Order: sequence, then C-alpha cells, then structure tokens
Amino acid sequence: MIPVTVLEALTNAGGFREFAKKNKITIVRGQERIKFNFNEVIKGKKLEQNIVVKDGDYIVVP
Repeated sequence: MIPVTVLEALTNAGGFREFAKKNKITIVRGQERIKFNFNEVIKGKKLEQNIVVKDGDYIVVP
C-alpha cells in the first residue's frame, strides 16, 4: 500500500465545499484526535501536521 498524507487524501476526495472550515480539520484515529490546519500546510508552515493516513482513520472537515 502506498502511503497517503492527509493533504493527498483531501485532494483525492475532491477538495472542499464552499463553507468548509479548512483550519479546523480533525483526523480521528481511534480515541486520538489530531488537528490539521490546511491553510498552514499549503503555506509551508507546520508541515508536521501532514501525517500519513492509517487504515481506519477518519478525516473530519466541519
């Protein structure tokens, strides 16, 4: 299986709807909640947020 980052997964899913809160994305991994700020990552800031998605993860975009 080829590793896929959060950014790649969001892109593969077709991007965002008009009112998506891109700075409040959460990756749900079991009991863990991992924050992801799309706006920061695409600007090259805090790239450590762009983790590899694991089997069973959910990406929640409010």
